Order: sequence, then C-alpha cells, then structure tokens
Amino acid sequence: MKTKKFRSVQDTIIVGHRNRSMPTTRKQAMSELASLEYMKASLERELSIWVANQKKTEKRLQQLYERATLLQEVLDGLPSQYQPRRCSSSGEQVEKNDENDASKFQVVSLEY
Repeated sequence: MKTKKFRSVQDTIIVGHRNRSMPTTRKQAMSELASLEYMKASLERELSIWVANQKKTEKRLQQLYERATLLQEVLDGLPSQYQPRRCSSSGEQVEKNDENDASKFQVVSLEY
C-alpha cells in the first residue's frame, strides 16, 4: 500500500478529522468545530496571500512585457552598427578611409 505524503499541518488535520467517528459529547463537538474554524481562518489567510502574490506577479509580468516590447521597437528602428564592409581591389579607397578616420580626431597641443 502506497503512503500519502502530506504537505502541511492542515493536510494532516483534515485527514485526521475525516477518519474520526462523530463526537459523542457536546464538548467534543465544540472542540472539533473550533479547530475546524481555526483551520478555515488559516486557509483563508493563506489564500488571500496567494491571490495578492499572484496579482503582484501578473503586474510585474505585464511591466516586463511592456518594457520588452518598447525595447524591441527601439531596436527595430535603429540602424545596425555592424554593417558588412565592402572590400575593393584598389588601395585608394583604403587610404581615403584612413584619412577620413584621422580627420575625426581633434589635434591637441601639449606644452611642458
């Protein structure tokens, strides 16, 4: 026979109440009813916490999706910086590119 694993104290209490016979005295009935009410309140608190956490998680996921969509739109609108270079057989274009690169720098004089 396979044994059932319990996840929490509430699982063991519920199983315990289910397998018991009906109480014979008023005192036993009131005691069991009180324990069931306590368990009910505990489970309702746990459920409300889970629902609140679920709402927070859904909100965070929505923000994440919005941010990802925004970033994707920005990326789609920007030209790629890494365009393939065009190779040519003449060395003149390479020299012109070197001159253009050199003209981008600013000359600074240093005096000691």
